[in-house]
Amino acid sequence: MLVTSSRKPSAKTRTLCKLLSRFIASRCITRGKMGMQEILEFAEGKPLIVIGEYHGNPGELSFYDDAGKLLFSLRFSDWYSEEIGSYWFPDVEPVLTGLGEITDALESFFHFKRVESDNVVQLPPNSLVMAAGEKEIDFMGGGKSLFKFFVKCFKKY
Repeated sequence: MLVTSSRKPSAKTRTLCKLLSRFIASRCITRGKMGMQEILEFAEGKPLIVIGEYHGNPGELSFYDDAGKLLFSLRFSDWYSEEIGSYWFPDVEPVLTGLGEITDALESFFHFKRVESDNVVQLPPNSLVMAAGEKEIDFMGGGKSLFKFFVKCFKKY
């Protein structure tokens, strides 16, 4: 899987690109002047996530399949990280929790194990959890929130 930014990304977008790619254990590249075809070549036949900007801040995630078809996108109005320096995560695959259309789309894209929200507390302490709801997606590690998106719009294609 590959995570990349929009063209000429801001520092905040580059930071989010790094955080997200390390959380999901994927590669991250800055797009620069590359077109979509070149990005797909870098993805080497794997899915792709493009982080877009809105007024100089990260504001959209677009999820593409291995052939370059846009599957769904998430617009978010804000994101924050309490642990902005936490670029290194344990070498474990995240689990997914939550209910709803966004959680279903994320599960079909990432193929992470899905656990009931009641069972999250029973996971090992070094677990990474992506908790998705209708209005936010929380990326947690070690039982605390690492970074979070406040979802503004979700669209399937």
